Amino acid sequence: MEYSIDEASKEIGKRVLVSIRIVYPNRDDEYDGFWGIIVSAHENGLLVKVEGGSEDEFEMIPPDLEFLQPAKYDFYQFKDNQIIENVDYEVYWSAADDPEYL
Repeated sequence: MEYSIDEASKEIGKRVLVSIRIVYPNRDDEYDGFWGIIVSAHENGLLVKVEGGSEDEFEMIPPDLEFLQPAKYDFYQFKDNQIIENVDYEVYWSAADDPEYL
């Protein structure tokens, strides 16, 4: 489905948990992420007001609604042991310096 601001705007007010797996060739993977509320939709993606997991006040999710997977659980435990409830969507990404490792 092609991204449209009209469709993306329907996600405003939803809580999203973003998990990022960072892959390294010669050591264990690391995990990072954040969670927050989608506050607006733009041509370049969804703006998320961060509630935790990041020092930034806002983070941007790329313009692709297929990243948004319905939440599977009633609550999630983040890396700092904080419990996150009422999650609407999960987003999972992997990152690496070399695409060969993805």
